Amino acid sequence: MTMILLTTLRGERFGLNPDLVEEIRANGANCVVTMITGRSHTAREDIDAVQEILHDHRVDLLRQASHPSGESREQSSRPERSRHHPDHPDYLTPVPDKEH
Repeated sequence: MTMILLTTLRGERFGLNPDLVEEIRANGANCVVTMITGRSHTAREDIDAVQEILHDHRVDLLRQASHPSGESREQSSRPERSRHHPDHPDYLTPVPDKEH
């Protein structure tokens, strides 16, 4: 499980499961993070910083999901070969004639 790291008002670091964050609210220069469990955490970071941390986490997850381990970006971005007949556009698939 990946955790995001935030800072308490006393300067201590703590981790949260980003998948359980329900809401973030500005609280002056700080931020209150509410989890789906109902528990709230006050972070020294402002709401924009927490939102950016959560956004970056999601981007990393999507990037990892789109590039299976062992496959480079170049390999995964190459066009897939068409399964259609080379003489027909991709959106047309020839249907064989029925034999009577």
